[in-house]
Amino acid sequence: MTNRTEYGGYLIRALLFPMVILCLASARGAADVIIIGQGFGDLKWGIPLEQALRVYPDLHFEGYRIVNEKVAPFQAYVRERTSDRVGGVKFDSLEYWFRGDRFVGIRAVLNSRIGPRTLVTEAERSYDLLADRIRRAYGAPSRHTVKYVTEYLAVVKGMTWKNRGVSIRLQYNGAWKGDVDRLTLDMGKEGAVP
Repeated sequence: MTNRTEYGGYLIRALLFPMVILCLASARGAADVIIIGQGFGDLKWGIPLEQALRVYPDLHFEGYRIVNEKVAPFQAYVRERTSDRVGGVKFDSLEYWFRGDRFVGIRAVLNSRIGPRTLVTEAERSYDLLADRIRRAYGAPSRHTVKYVTEYLAVVKGMTWKNRGVSIRLQYNGAWKGDVDRLTLDMGKEGAVP
């Protein structure tokens, strides 16, 4: 009898262990979502550049970004030792945007090649992944646009969420430049980031 009980215990543990691992992995994936909060990473919205440089000493000036000619340009900063990962997606670049010496938002960009055997590019796949994760966390977007080149082929897709004074804009451009498509994620204080 004891052998059967021990065998049954081993069998139950052998079956439950993989299920526990899968549950933990899926919980980690669900937690890897863009969080609308008081800032991005260790930077709070609105903190002065001087304070941001103390938090991230590897932050350095990259250049100005003019989005609207009627408004002062953003000062874009990048980090030297960052992974450029946002919401589980590896971006080509991640810029921290300041305006008037205050941290107001981020812009992350991913470019991918459209090839002869490419059905879905990395940028388009990442757009779908992020859109799904953000939608699950914050509900339907406040704005959703899709422009088609044909009845079934989307060229430009975009979604915007506004929550707690923070805006998230996700934009996919399927025909950005020649054989390259682009995914752009903008996040920041509502009204401060385009």
